[in-house]
Amino acid sequence: MRKHAFARLASASLATLLLALGATAARTAHAADVPITEEARTHFAAGVALLQDPKAPRYEEAYREFKAAYQASPSYKILGNLGLSAMKIERDAEAIEAYDRYLKEAGPELTQAERDQIQRDLLTLKAGVVQVTVSSDPPGATVVDVRNPVEGSDIRNAYGPLTQPETLGLHRGHHVITARLHGYQDAQWEFESTPGAPMEPHVFKMVPLAPTAPVQTRMVEERPIPTIAYLTGAITVGLAATGAIVGVAALQKHNDFDSLNDGSHVSEAQSARSSGQTLNTLTDALFGAALVGAVVTGYFVLSRPTIERPGTAATSATGAASAASATSATSIVPRLTAAPTWDARGAAVTGGTAAAQWVF
Repeated sequence: MRKHAFARLASASLATLLLALGATAARTAHAADVPITEEARTHFAAGVALLQDPKAPRYEEAYREFKAAYQASPSYKILGNLGLSAMKIERDAEAIEAYDRYLKEAGPELTQAERDQIQRDLLTLKAGVVQVTVSSDPPGATVVDVRNPVEGSDIRNAYGPLTQPETLGLHRGHHVITARLHGYQDAQWEFESTPGAPMEPHVFKMVPLAPTAPVQTRMVEERPIPTIAYLTGAITVGLAATGAIVGVAALQKHNDFDSLNDGSHVSEAQSARSSGQTLNTLTDALFGAALVGAVVTGYFVLSRPTIERPGTAATSATGAASAASATSATSIVPRLTAAPTWDARGAAVTGGTAAAQWVF
């Protein structure tokens, strides 16, 4: 009797062991159906990190990471977190699909507590989801759904492009959906979504943008003064200024010679005379170089080419003023013209004294 009981116990233990081994083998085979790529692991780890952000879970960014991970490796192990993130950002249809597949494919690997929680979330999602089918004419528009909750900030979700009619699972509440397509005006649809109330399919009729008239570009002629003219002009001014300074020094030496040329300071007078002559020669050379520089500068100014460039109304006025200025530059020789004096308010004073004006 004791041997028979032991045999039954051994048989039961063996059956239990075989069942356990079979379940383990089944799980191993199931897990091996979809290899997890390194790309999927990277996206999944990033999604988990975003859910565990110390400040607050970042569900929208985590959703994108889990979706990318599932696209890289469609393993059921990703679906739980994908469904959670989709539910938190109110992509209800995607959350329902992810949770349904997770319950089906995970099988016995889910604990009862996990399964009960997911089933409760599914009941809530399915009870409140509103199915809306949208499309665009012409196809290809992207749509942005904005839900205005009673409290908190707006909830935004983008879908598309709508190459064919697409059914969206939306949260109950007030929605504004905007369709956008390049070359067309934005189209909007505003409505209240109520669970259980059927929604008619909506087609966004995209209206082409009005053609813009071609911009008439007016060419402006101008004669810009070349940089080399500014450079030679600056050198000319420098030479003239230096010549003036040296000329003053030469005059001072001439005065020194006059005061020393009394017969008793012969050597000092001779030195002053020699220095004065040297300074006179240097002054003449500087003024001569300045004159050459003025001629060269004038050549660069007068021979500058006329160029054309596109201009607007504002630049046309500027170009006309520049052209007028260029036309007036017919000679480098300056002349003086009389201009009326102006009072503090900018009004001309009749009969006032004339002021000199330097004009090229």
